[in-house]
Amino acid sequence: MTLRITLAALATASLCFGANAATFKAEQPYQIYLINGEKTANTITKDIHEVTLAEGKNQIAIGYTNDYSNRSEVRVLNGDPVIIELDNVAADAELTIDFNKPLNYQLARQFLREQSEQLTVIDQRTGQPVEADISTIPMPAGLDTAGGIQEHLRQTRQAFNGRTEAAVAAAQQKFGDAVVDADAMEMLQHWWNAADADTRRAFQIWMIQQQ
Repeated sequence: MTLRITLAALATASLCFGANAATFKAEQPYQIYLINGEKTANTITKDIHEVTLAEGKNQIAIGYTNDYSNRSEVRVLNGDPVIIELDNVAADAELTIDFNKPLNYQLARQFLREQSEQLTVIDQRTGQPVEADISTIPMPAGLDTAGGIQEHLRQTRQAFNGRTEAAVAAAQQKFGDAVVDADAMEMLQHWWNAADADTRRAFQIWMIQQQ
């Protein structure tokens, strides 16, 4: 019973953020692959540079791609994906990444070796930096970069579990003091994502029967 209430509470609470959504922007040569574990609409032909954020905790995955090719040589640089963890996003924040843009191919290669130290998250309203945990992960194989990032974060137990302080507060206000087990939520999400469509339908029927 507690688990069912917890899942319903978090799902309902997540709907409360639309009216006061913060924003995060990553201008070229960066693009946004994931927001809180979910793929953006980013594709090979369409780059996503701005997303909305919930108040509180957020996780963003971005990547650097720039073409430094000349007439004699093809030089396209793809940096390792960057994972940005934000624990306390204000409801009206206007966040972006700040860095010194490399002027040429050689400087870009050096920059990409030190991405996590070179990037800062700032709030454009004030121009001041905000607290963020910035790290890189290995570039996944294949063309589905976002999917590869998702899988890496799941395997290394870094996947976003949705347990924001604002979501918990909203859930408690509506449903009472429901206990949220972050590890259990992470495992449920893992197995749900791994299940096929028939298994998901069977699980949904089982949940309804428990009510």
